[in-house]
Amino acid sequence: MEISKSSNPQRARNEKWLRDEHNRSFLNLIREEVMREIQEGQVVSRTIRWIAHGPSSREQVVMIYEGYNVNGICYNTKPCDDNKMVQNSGVMFVASTMHVASVKDKNPIIANMSFYGVIQGIWEERYNSFMVTQLRCDWIDTKNGVRVDDLGFTLVDLNCIGHYSNSFILASQARQVFYVKDPSDGRWSVVVKLQEKDFVDNC
Repeated sequence: MEISKSSNPQRARNEKWLRDEHNRSFLNLIREEVMREIQEGQVVSRTIRWIAHGPSSREQVVMIYEGYNVNGICYNTKPCDDNKMVQNSGVMFVASTMHVASVKDKNPIIANMSFYGVIQGIWEERYNSFMVTQLRCDWIDTKNGVRVDDLGFTLVDLNCIGHYSNSFILASQARQVFYVKDPSDGRWSVVVKLQEKDFVDNC
Protein backbone atom coordinates (compact mmCIF):
# COMPACT_ATOMS: atom_id res chain seq x y z
CA MET A 1 0.00 0.00 0.00
CA GLU A 2 3.03 2.27 0.28
CA ILE A 3 2.88 3.12 -3.43
CA SER A 4 -0.75 4.21 -3.15
CA LYS A 5 0.14 6.26 -0.08
CA SER A 6 3.03 8.06 -1.75
CA SER A 7 1.11 8.79 -4.96
CA ASN A 8 -2.00 10.05 -3.17
CA PRO A 9 -0.86 11.47 0.19
CA GLN A 10 -4.07 13.41 0.83
CA ARG A 11 -6.53 10.62 0.07
CA ALA A 12 -4.28 8.03 1.72
CA ARG A 13 -5.36 9.38 5.11
CA ASN A 14 -8.63 7.57 4.52
CA GLU A 15 -7.93 3.90 5.33
CA LYS A 16 -10.97 2.65 3.42
CA TRP A 17 -9.97 4.50 0.25
CA LEU A 18 -6.40 3.24 0.62
CA ARG A 19 -7.47 -0.40 0.86
CA ASP A 20 -9.93 -0.08 -2.04
CA GLU A 21 -7.29 1.59 -4.21
CA HIS A 22 -4.75 -1.09 -3.33
CA ASN A 23 -7.19 -3.85 -4.36
CA ARG A 24 -8.11 -2.05 -7.58
CA SER A 25 -4.54 -1.43 -8.74
CA PHE A 26 -2.87 -4.57 -7.35
CA LEU A 27 -2.50 -6.41 -10.68
CA ASN A 28 -0.73 -3.51 -12.38
CA LEU A 29 1.43 -2.90 -9.32
CA ILE A 30 2.65 -6.49 -9.10
CA ARG A 31 3.48 -6.51 -12.82
CA GLU A 32 5.50 -3.32 -12.50
CA GLU A 33 7.26 -4.52 -9.36
CA VAL A 34 8.20 -7.89 -10.86
CA MET A 35 9.50 -6.22 -14.02
CA ARG A 36 11.57 -3.80 -11.96
CA GLU A 37 13.10 -6.57 -9.86
CA ILE A 38 13.97 -8.62 -12.95
CA GLN A 39 15.63 -5.61 -14.60
CA GLU A 40 17.65 -5.03 -11.42
CA GLY A 41 18.85 -8.62 -11.48
CA GLN A 42 16.93 -9.71 -8.39
CA VAL A 43 15.75 -13.29 -8.00
CA VAL A 44 12.02 -13.65 -8.70
CA SER A 45 10.40 -17.08 -8.41
CA ARG A 46 8.82 -18.65 -11.48
CA THR A 47 5.44 -18.73 -9.73
CA ILE A 48 5.47 -14.99 -9.06
CA ARG A 49 6.62 -14.30 -12.62
CA TRP A 50 3.73 -16.26 -14.11
CA ILE A 51 1.16 -14.72 -11.77
CA ALA A 52 2.35 -11.27 -12.81
CA HIS A 53 2.28 -12.32 -16.48
CA GLY A 54 -1.29 -13.59 -16.25
CA PRO A 55 -2.96 -16.80 -17.47
CA SER A 56 -1.55 -18.62 -20.48
CA SER A 57 -2.98 -17.47 -23.81
CA ARG A 58 -1.61 -20.39 -25.81
CA GLU A 59 -4.32 -22.73 -24.56
CA GLN A 60 -7.90 -22.41 -23.47
CA VAL A 61 -7.50 -19.93 -20.62
CA VAL A 62 -10.38 -21.01 -18.38
CA MET A 63 -11.76 -24.49 -17.78
CA ILE A 64 -15.22 -24.62 -16.19
CA TYR A 65 -16.32 -27.51 -13.98
CA GLU A 66 -19.49 -28.58 -12.20
CA GLY A 67 -17.55 -30.54 -9.58
CA TYR A 68 -14.00 -30.28 -8.26
CA ASN A 69 -11.95 -32.03 -5.58
CA VAL A 70 -9.91 -29.76 -3.32
CA ASN A 71 -7.78 -31.30 -0.58
CA GLY A 72 -9.92 -34.42 -0.59
CA ILE A 73 -13.24 -32.54 -0.40
CA CYS A 74 -15.72 -32.53 -3.26
CA TYR A 75 -17.27 -29.19 -4.21
CA ASN A 76 -20.18 -28.93 -6.65
CA THR A 77 -21.93 -26.00 -8.23
CA LYS A 78 -25.49 -25.31 -7.11
CA PRO A 79 -26.98 -26.35 -10.49
CA CYS A 80 -25.11 -29.66 -10.17
CA ASP A 81 -26.33 -30.13 -6.59
CA ASP A 82 -29.91 -29.58 -7.71
CA ASN A 83 -29.73 -32.89 -9.58
CA LYS A 84 -28.23 -34.88 -6.70
CA MET A 85 -29.26 -36.22 -3.32
CA VAL A 86 -26.21 -34.67 -1.62
CA GLN A 87 -25.26 -31.04 -1.00
CA ASN A 88 -21.70 -29.97 -1.82
CA SER A 89 -22.17 -26.37 -2.93
CA GLY A 90 -22.16 -24.61 0.44
CA VAL A 91 -18.99 -22.74 1.42
CA MET A 92 -17.71 -20.35 4.02
CA PHE A 93 -14.72 -18.06 3.81
CA VAL A 94 -12.98 -16.17 6.61
CA ALA A 95 -11.51 -12.85 5.51
CA SER A 96 -9.83 -9.90 7.12
CA THR A 97 -12.28 -7.08 6.45
CA MET A 98 -12.68 -3.42 7.19
CA HIS A 99 -15.46 -2.40 9.59
CA VAL A 100 -16.69 1.19 9.60
CA ALA A 101 -19.19 2.88 11.89
CA SER A 102 -20.52 5.08 9.07
CA VAL A 103 -19.70 6.34 5.59
CA LYS A 104 -17.74 9.20 7.14
CA ASP A 105 -15.69 6.94 9.40
CA LYS A 106 -12.02 7.46 8.45
CA ASN A 107 -10.63 5.09 11.07
CA PRO A 108 -12.09 1.67 10.36
CA ILE A 109 -11.27 -1.45 12.36
CA ILE A 110 -9.73 -4.49 10.66
CA ALA A 111 -11.13 -7.81 11.91
CA ASN A 112 -11.89 -11.31 10.67
CA MET A 113 -15.38 -11.98 9.35
CA SER A 114 -17.03 -15.17 8.11
CA PHE A 115 -18.83 -15.10 4.77
CA TYR A 116 -21.31 -17.77 3.73
CA GLY A 117 -22.14 -18.62 0.15
CA VAL A 118 -23.23 -21.06 -2.53
CA ILE A 119 -20.98 -22.09 -5.42
CA GLN A 120 -22.33 -21.10 -8.83
CA GLY A 121 -19.20 -21.77 -10.89
CA ILE A 122 -15.81 -23.49 -10.64
CA TRP A 123 -13.09 -21.97 -12.82
CA GLU A 124 -9.59 -23.28 -13.44
CA GLU A 125 -6.99 -20.95 -14.95
CA ARG A 126 -3.69 -22.23 -16.34
CA TYR A 127 -0.51 -20.26 -15.65
CA ASN A 128 1.98 -22.16 -17.83
CA SER A 129 3.35 -24.68 -15.29
CA PHE A 130 0.57 -24.53 -12.68
CA MET A 131 -3.16 -23.96 -12.36
CA VAL A 132 -5.30 -21.79 -10.10
CA THR A 133 -8.83 -22.87 -9.20
CA GLN A 134 -11.42 -20.30 -8.20
CA LEU A 135 -14.97 -20.61 -6.92
CA ARG A 136 -17.57 -18.13 -8.15
CA CYS A 137 -20.14 -17.83 -5.41
CA ASP A 138 -23.34 -16.11 -4.44
CA TRP A 139 -22.47 -14.64 -1.04
CA ILE A 140 -25.06 -14.02 1.63
CA ASP A 141 -25.44 -10.38 2.63
CA THR A 142 -23.69 -10.28 6.00
CA LYS A 143 -25.76 -7.33 7.19
CA ASN A 144 -29.28 -8.60 6.50
CA GLY A 145 -28.86 -12.28 5.68
CA VAL A 146 -26.78 -13.66 8.56
CA ARG A 147 -27.68 -13.92 12.24
CA VAL A 148 -26.84 -15.94 15.33
CA ASP A 149 -29.73 -17.33 17.38
CA ASP A 150 -30.03 -17.64 21.16
CA LEU A 151 -28.45 -21.09 21.09
CA GLY A 152 -25.39 -19.88 19.21
CA PHE A 153 -26.30 -21.35 15.82
CA THR A 154 -25.48 -19.30 12.72
CA LEU A 155 -28.43 -18.92 10.37
CA VAL A 156 -28.46 -17.53 6.84
CA ASP A 157 -31.09 -16.34 4.40
CA LEU A 158 -30.01 -17.98 1.13
CA ASN A 159 -32.16 -15.55 -0.85
CA CYS A 160 -30.45 -12.48 0.60
CA ILE A 161 -27.47 -12.10 -1.74
CA GLY A 162 -24.85 -9.37 -1.49
CA HIS A 163 -21.16 -8.66 -2.18
CA TYR A 164 -21.74 -8.76 -5.94
CA SER A 165 -18.36 -7.21 -6.75
CA ASN A 166 -16.45 -9.91 -4.85
CA SER A 167 -17.82 -13.19 -6.16
CA PHE A 168 -14.57 -15.17 -6.42
CA ILE A 169 -12.34 -16.88 -3.88
CA LEU A 170 -9.51 -19.35 -4.33
CA ALA A 171 -10.72 -22.92 -3.93
CA SER A 172 -7.97 -23.45 -1.35
CA GLN A 173 -9.53 -20.72 0.82
CA ALA A 174 -12.95 -22.36 1.00
CA ARG A 175 -14.38 -24.38 3.85
CA GLN A 176 -17.33 -26.60 3.07
CA VAL A 177 -20.58 -26.08 4.97
CA PHE A 178 -24.11 -27.43 4.71
CA TYR A 179 -27.34 -25.50 4.97
CA VAL A 180 -30.27 -27.10 6.81
CA LYS A 181 -33.70 -25.46 6.74
CA ASP A 182 -34.77 -24.05 10.09
CA PRO A 183 -38.00 -25.96 10.90
CA SER A 184 -39.34 -22.99 12.86
CA ASP A 185 -38.81 -20.43 10.09
CA GLY A 186 -38.45 -21.48 6.46
CA ARG A 187 -36.72 -18.24 5.53
CA TRP A 188 -33.59 -19.23 7.44
CA SER A 189 -31.13 -22.11 7.10
CA VAL A 190 -28.79 -23.34 9.83
CA VAL A 191 -25.09 -23.44 8.93
CA VAL A 192 -23.52 -26.83 9.63
CA LYS A 193 -19.73 -26.83 9.40
CA LEU A 194 -18.02 -29.86 7.92
CA GLN A 195 -15.84 -31.94 10.21
CA GLU A 196 -12.39 -32.90 8.95
CA LYS A 197 -12.45 -36.12 6.94
CA ASP A 198 -9.98 -39.00 6.89
CA PHE A 199 -11.08 -40.08 3.41
CA VAL A 200 -11.28 -38.56 -0.06
CA ASP A 201 -14.61 -37.60 -1.65
CA ASN A 202 -15.36 -38.56 -5.23
CA CYS A 203 -17.04 -35.75 -7.17
